[in-house]
Amino acid sequence: MVAAQAICHVLEQNEIRCWMAPRNIPPGSDYGDVIDEAIKSCKVVVILYSEKAAASPWVTGELNVAFEEQKTIIPFRLDKTPLKGQTRVMLNQRHWIDAYPDYKTKFNDLVAAVAMSIGKEIHLEPVAAETLLKKLKHYKKPLLITAIMIAVLAAIAVVYPVVVKQFHVCVYDKQGLHVKIKGLTSQQEDALTSILEDMVLVDGGTFVMGNTPEMEDYLTEQDCLSVNPHEVELDNYYICKYEVTQKQWRAFLPTEGKCIADGENTAMDMLSWEDAKAFADTLSAITGLQFALPTEAQWEFAARGGNKSHRYIFSGHAWDATEVGWTSFEKLTSAHEVGGKRYNELGLYDMTGNVFEWCADYFELYTTEKAINPQGPSKGLNRVLRGGDFRIGNDFDMKVSTRYHDAPFVNRKGAGLRLVINIQK
Repeated sequence: MVAAQAICHVLEQNEIRCWMAPRNIPPGSDYGDVIDEAIKSCKVVVILYSEKAAASPWVTGELNVAFEEQKTIIPFRLDKTPLKGQTRVMLNQRHWIDAYPDYKTKFNDLVAAVAMSIGKEIHLEPVAAETLLKKLKHYKKPLLITAIMIAVLAAIAVVYPVVVKQFHVCVYDKQGLHVKIKGLTSQQEDALTSILEDMVLVDGGTFVMGNTPEMEDYLTEQDCLSVNPHEVELDNYYICKYEVTQKQWRAFLPTEGKCIADGENTAMDMLSWEDAKAFADTLSAITGLQFALPTEAQWEFAARGGNKSHRYIFSGHAWDATEVGWTSFEKLTSAHEVGGKRYNELGLYDMTGNVFEWCADYFELYTTEKAINPQGPSKGLNRVLRGGDFRIGNDFDMKVSTRYHDAPFVNRKGAGLRLVINIQK
C-alpha cells in the first residue's frame, strides 16, 4: 500500500490522475464489484509484485481478470520473489521493471512507461528522458491507453485519462534548494513550500554521541540504551525547524496516517515508521530532492545544537524540559501545535517533547568506535525514535541523548516525524 500510494503521487505529479481504493470507493460499495469494473475499464495493468503480493488471493484474482480481459500488463517488481503457478504463466514472458532494493529509484522508469503507453510527452528529473526511452524499447505492447491499474496486496489504484484541474507549477529556488515541478494542487504547493522554507542548513562537524558527561547527574533506566559514547563526524544536511504537521501530511497522503486529535498545525502522531518513511519517499519522488528521515546521528547532532551547541541536556535548555517542549507537565492528551516553545541553538523547535520522531536507523547498542556519517545497522527488528512525547512522566527521559525503539509497522501513540534533506554530492 505504501508503494502504491507513493507511485500514485508520482503519476499525479505528471498529470496522470489516480483513483485508489479505498480512497475513492463510495461507502457501502462492494469492493469486488468496483475492482472488477475498474480492471475491465483499463487497458494497461501494472502489478506491484512482492512476496506478500504473491501470497495474496486478491492480487491473483485481479491479475486473472486483467489476463482474461487481455490487458497489457507491466510488472513492477519490489523484491526477488520468484514467479509461481498461475502468476508464472501470466507474467513470465512480460518485461519487468526490477525495482529492488529501493523502489523509489525506479519511479521514473514506471512513469516513462505509462507516459509512453498513453502517448504523453513528459520531462523527467533527475534521470534523463532519453535514457528512459531507450530502456522502454523492450516493451512489447506500446499501446495507446485510457487508464492504468496498480495492484498490491488487497489494494488497487486505477489511473483514468489525464484530467488537469487546479494544478500548479511550484518553483522554489532559495538557500541552495532548487525545485521546479508541475502537477501539484494548491494545497500540495503550499505544504511543500512551507516545508522548504523551514529547512535549516546544518553545517557538518564532529561531536560525541551518547551519554556524554553533562548527562551523568540525570541518567535514568532508559539511558542504558545510550551507553558507549563515541565520536561521530557528519557532512552538511538540511533539517526542518518543525515536526511535520497534519496539514502538510494530508496534502500528500490524505488516506494514510492516524492522529489522536485533529488540528492543521498540530504535529502528526500515531504514525508507524513505515508511514513516516512513505511521506519522505513521496516528497523525494515529487521534488527530486533527497528527503529522508534523519539518521539517528543527524537527529542528535541537530538536537544538541550542531556546531553552536551549548551542551544542554534538553534541546535548547540546560535543565527545564518544559521550557522547550510539550510534556506531561501540561497534562496533554494528544500532540500540540508545533513551534509553541523555545527553540534550540539552531532554531529548531520541539526536539524535546510534543511527539517522538522516527529516525531512519535500525536499533542496536552503540560501539565506542568513531563513525563517519553512520547509517545504523543494515538490518534489525526495531527502528529508532527520539525526543520523547507529550506523555513522558520523567522529563529526564527526554534528554538529547535518550533513545527509544519500536517495530516499524506499529502505529505508535505520540510518534511523528521531522524531515531532513540530504545534500547531493
